[in-house]
Amino acid sequence: MIIGFSEIIIKLLLALFIGGLTGLEREKSHQFAGFRTHILVSVGSCITSITALSLFNQYHDYANIDPARLPAQVLSGIGFLGAGAILKTSNGIKGLTTAAGIWATACIGITIGYGQYILGVSAWIFVMSTLYILKRIDKIFFKNRETILSITINNIEALPEVYNKLAKSQIIIKNMDMESGGNNIWNIRFFVIYDRRLMLSEFSSELKKINYVMFIDFL
Repeated sequence: MIIGFSEIIIKLLLALFIGGLTGLEREKSHQFAGFRTHILVSVGSCITSITALSLFNQYHDYANIDPARLPAQVLSGIGFLGAGAILKTSNGIKGLTTAAGIWATACIGITIGYGQYILGVSAWIFVMSTLYILKRIDKIFFKNRETILSITINNIEALPEVYNKLAKSQIIIKNMDMESGGNNIWNIRFFVIYDRRLMLSEFSSELKKINYVMFIDFL
């Protein structure tokens, strides 16, 4: 059985549509792998499935052909693309959701290429629900934590740079208490809200690089 031209076009357009909408969500979240990347992953995976099915339909009487072999190699190769979307910074590890989304988009593209439209569209709905709805739930219930940041400096001029570091790491200052220890030494306590993914040990190391910072501790 040869796959018809119209069926191929339908599969590719559906893969393009699904990959594009998934990529738009990542684009809005300011991720490197966005609109075009997800389209290429989805359409490319779909092409691989179509090719595997066509080869199987045409040559299964003459050779032992496994229609799942080509798509399996795609899923292995997607790991390298996903790894490129993951970044480790002082603010934590970013890009894991995008990497998982790329992998899921490839799976959906493969599914559509095999002609499993209901499975592919249903899986895509679950993926988009995870990216949109569960993202908001995560922000409400799990994302932020509170702590007290204690800093000792021996020059008040270090304070603006400390503020800049806090702002860059998206740490919200709820309150601040500052007292003089004499000899131009200042003890400052920040009551802050921070993202739970923030690596406090690495952030402390960044603060210690600031001139005139003598001591840092999270209480």
